[in-house]
Amino acid sequence: MKTSQTGVWVGLAMAVPLSLAVGCASVKAPILAVDSMKLGNMGITGVTVDVAFRVRNPNPEPMKVDRFEYELFVNGKRLGRGFESNGFDLPGFGEETVRSRFDVNLLGLPGAVKEVLQEDRVKARAKGRFYASGEFGRKELGFDWDAGVGRGRR
Repeated sequence: MKTSQTGVWVGLAMAVPLSLAVGCASVKAPILAVDSMKLGNMGITGVTVDVAFRVRNPNPEPMKVDRFEYELFVNGKRLGRGFESNGFDLPGFGEETVRSRFDVNLLGLPGAVKEVLQEDRVKARAKGRFYASGEFGRKELGFDWDAGVGRGRR
């Protein structure tokens, strides 16, 4: 009995693109929302801000967020840049709360932004990048989300 090499090649030619299509499914960026902001210690030139983020995975597959960096805006005014270098795992369709702290230089902020820091309820926007890994490999995933949040004081 003689086997056809052509049939084997045709089968392989069909299987490879199919496996590539399945393996290249697009991964969605995690959804990041500012949950709360608390002003920390205020010094002569600045103040620390502790920000709690809710991070949700919109994908069925788990992922590891190795780190993320962000710009924080409050009521449309840019407060500054921050980052979180401690990685965390996000299960498929799961959620985590992550806390980040950054320093705000009050000398470099306009008066309008200083007034915003005194408000009890603000619209907070975080814009930045996740550096994530998982079944999809390693990716940089951009985000830009906003939410109305209450601000607490220590």
